Amino acid sequence: MPRVRLSLVAALVGMTALTACSSDGGESTSATGSSGGDKAASSAAPKPITKNLPQGAITQALLGEGETLPGYSPHDGKSVTEEGEYCNSTEEDSIPKGWALGSNADYEYNGSTLNMASVDICLFDTAEDAHNAYMSWKGTETSKEQPTKPSVGEESTLVINPGASEDSVYGYSRSGKANIRVKVDGNTGGDPSGAQAMLAATLKRLQQVQDGKPATVTAADEQNTAGQ
Repeated sequence: MPRVRLSLVAALVGMTALTACSSDGGESTSATGSSGGDKAASSAAPKPITKNLPQGAITQALLGEGETLPGYSPHDGKSVTEEGEYCNSTEEDSIPKGWALGSNADYEYNGSTLNMASVDICLFDTAEDAHNAYMSWKGTETSKEQPTKPSVGEESTLVINPGASEDSVYGYSRSGKANIRVKVDGNTGGDPSGAQAMLAATLKRLQQVQDGKPATVTAADEQNTAGQ
C-alpha cells in the first residue's frame, strides 16, 4: 500500500507540473502577441487604437459638457470633418495620406472666446500613416517640446508656447491609428498639466469606445489623478 500511495502522489505531482507548464506557455504566447520579445502584457497598459472606429464613436470620445477642464465648456458642440486638412500641419492645406475620419470640438473659458481650448481626433488607415501625420502635426519647434509625464499612447509630446504665442500649451499624441491634438490657448502660465489631462482623457475615452463601452473618463479625473 505505501508504494501505491507514493506512486499516486508522484503521478499527481507530475500532472500538476505539466498543467503549470502548459498554462505558462499559453500565457507567454498571449502576452507577447505580435509585439515580440519577453514583454509581459499588463491589464493597466493602454490599448492602442487599432479598430476602424465609426464616426459616432470618434465624436463620442470628444470631451463634452462637464467633461473637460474646470471653467471650460463646449463652444457650438462637437463637429465632424469631411475634409481632414486640420489633421495635417498648420503650414499645409491638404489632407494627410491615409486620413479616414475626424472630429473636433472647441471650448470657451468662463463663457469667453478669448482664451479657448480645442481637441482634434484624426483616424488613419494605418499606424504608419498616423505616425507620419503626427510628426508633421507637432511641428519642428523642438526647443519648446517636453515629454508628457506619463506618456500618452505610443508617441506624445507637449509644445509650450508654440509660434509667437504666450501662455499657450499644445499637446499631441498618437495611439495606433489615431492622432489627438489638444490646444489650450492662453491662461496656462506655461503650465502643461491641463493640456496633458485633456490629452490623456481623450485617449482613454477612445479606448473605451473601442471596447464598446460609453466614454466616461473626464479631464478633471485625469488632472486629479496626476495631482495625487
